[in-house]
Amino acid sequence: MGFNSETASEAGKASKRGKSLSIDLRSDLKALITHILQDIDYDSLSNTQKLKLLDIALKHTLPKLSIEKQITVKEPPREFQINIIGDNGEVLETHNNVLDENFVFSNMAGGNSSK
Repeated sequence: MGFNSETASEAGKASKRGKSLSIDLRSDLKALITHILQDIDYDSLSNTQKLKLLDIALKHTLPKLSIEKQITVKEPPREFQINIIGDNGEVLETHNNVLDENFVFSNMAGGNSSK
């Protein structure tokens, strides 16, 4: 028997994905999980156990779309200021810089200086 639209329809009806949990059941599970997490003695866990707990917790709490989604909106340039201070605490020079695609680290203190 080949795979066609009729057999595909039957296969779709026998999906093994299951049904979503009811709101009451989700609420009860959340309360149970909270109770279990409050009872754990974190100080008695080894570093390996702590890392495993963190791994499991992050897998179930971080939104998956934010991890997979590429960031397409560019952030605006970030401005910063460098002050050159003398021995007496007086500001000798001020350099204003912008972190953008043209930023060169070695030119950081050579920007717009004002005294």
